[in-house]
Amino acid sequence: MTNDIFSLKKIRREDIFRYVVGNTNYCPIEQQIDPMIYEVFEESIYDNKTKKFIMQDQEFVYFQKQLSLLRNNAKDMNSSEIFSICEELEEISPKTIKL
Repeated sequence: MTNDIFSLKKIRREDIFRYVVGNTNYCPIEQQIDPMIYEVFEESIYDNKTKKFIMQDQEFVYFQKQLSLLRNNAKDMNSSEIFSICEELEEISPKTIKL
């Protein structure tokens, strides 16, 4: 079975920031797909309909790992530091995902 490629809208630093500081529970990728059907993890996306994990490309995995790292460390950082890293994450954000 092959997965469909879904093109993401540009992931904005503001969306990353809101997720990192806890203003939203949905990561920037989940904000663009139906969170009732799909759940985003560091290396995959879980499809609640098929009950299967869809493995993602390296670009996705690297972005998600860096996003998790920032979210875990954000409590010890000031807002300008967080936003600066969000700008960097915006640059490396995935352009497509597999669904």
